[in-house]
Amino acid sequence: MPAEITLRPSARVVLLDADDRLLMLKLHDPSVTRGPNPITADFWLLVGGGVEPGETYEEAARREVFEETGIRDVSIGPCVWTHEKLIAGPDDDLWLVTAQFFVGRVAASSPVDFSGHEQLEASAIVGYHWFTRDEILAREPHETFLPPGLGRLLGDLLHAPEADPISLTDKTQLPDPLGTTPPP
Repeated sequence: MPAEITLRPSARVVLLDADDRLLMLKLHDPSVTRGPNPITADFWLLVGGGVEPGETYEEAARREVFEETGIRDVSIGPCVWTHEKLIAGPDDDLWLVTAQFFVGRVAASSPVDFSGHEQLEASAIVGYHWFTRDEILAREPHETFLPPGLGRLLGDLLHAPEADPISLTDKTQLPDPLGTTPPP
């Protein structure tokens, strides 16, 4: 019998300043090294988080920008990517994260303030950086950036955006919908 899986809607923001620099949060979270799709404990992640009950993905994106960065003046644009991934939750329960990624725009040199972080965020987020695409491409071979292939994705987004969201889902990272095989 397959393990019970909790659906966790998530909104992420490709938060760009006026110079097309991308804000990434630096995380240290040893819990991500276990579960069905582990990664390294130290990684770079886009701003964002869970969608609360009654909230749209876009509303969650705006709220998460403020909660995680303190930035209020943000323009949230269209959803550009979608992603589904099976992960281990904090108590080793299984979560199916269904993410939508939105483009967000802020002024150059927008100050970042971590004072609005929840306890879990405060313990895992260890810094931030405004990256150029070239910086991401240069560092991707040695550091983990999420989503994978971010440098290429960002280049495509900046130079030739698609009309519809692009799925980033690796189907091998999802549970069998019939429950005939255990999750990877």
